[in-house]
Amino acid sequence: MARMNDFARAELLKGRLAEYEAAGLDWHRSAKFGRDMVARAEGGKGFTAGQRRWVMSIIDEDLPVAKDPERFGAIIAASDVEGLKSRSRDILRDFSRKVFNGWALSVKQERFLEGLLTEAEDCRTNGPWLPTAPQLDNIHSCARLGARYNDFYLMSHPGLSNALNKARRLVMYMGEGRGVAASLAESVFDEWCMNKLFKQFKTPLGELASPKHPVGETRFFVEAGAYCNTPRTQVRKDPIVHIALIVDEPLVDEAGAVAYPVIVNGEMKNIDGRRLGKRRPRRS
Repeated sequence: MARMNDFARAELLKGRLAEYEAAGLDWHRSAKFGRDMVARAEGGKGFTAGQRRWVMSIIDEDLPVAKDPERFGAIIAASDVEGLKSRSRDILRDFSRKVFNGWALSVKQERFLEGLLTEAEDCRTNGPWLPTAPQLDNIHSCARLGARYNDFYLMSHPGLSNALNKARRLVMYMGEGRGVAASLAESVFDEWCMNKLFKQFKTPLGELASPKHPVGETRFFVEAGAYCNTPRTQVRKDPIVHIALIVDEPLVDEAGAVAYPVIVNGEMKNIDGRRLGKRRPRRS
């Protein structure tokens, strides 16, 4: 047999690694080692004698076999269902490692796994989850409502931050003309993200659906008084009360607040709904 160099071994190893991945074994220690060796060879470095022996064993020997092949195969098949939520897919893959190694699952883990398998079967039968048209409208609103939170707040709320980022990507992809299903897949936005946002923004979403200030009605808008410089000191002017006519349905402004388009002194403005009142404020 002709002598083989390490670069040729790496080329054979690539095909073997593809088999590991197809079998749901991309996490296996041999697969991880193989990827490292391919990167090493492509970087122009050779293998040590021990590395060379391990590489050849990966190439020549059969793929590792699970302790319970039937159950392992069922979990891998479930994780490969098209349209399955990414979070469910990741958890199924984690369970597949445990089952492959023959590790015992607790009663709680068994119930959780069965729930995921049922979810995957439902997705296979009925297709992937898609939000309804009203839900999509609310998701767009949530993406804008997130502007009310600064980076410091979101750093301490990683779940909300993750859901907002995915919602913004979803909105961006749909704005580029991609379909709903394609945008959901690209943004990795799922039902968990939607429920997280709907719970977080329950109050402003409710106001957008049922405005506190209906179109055609008038409200009082208080403009804070500015400071007036005098020769010796600063004097704060009294706040000015304006009458505002509501002219359109509420929207989400750049600050992430529910604002109302109004006419104040002949000028169109978007005013935060919290600054509009039904009664004229009393003088202090």
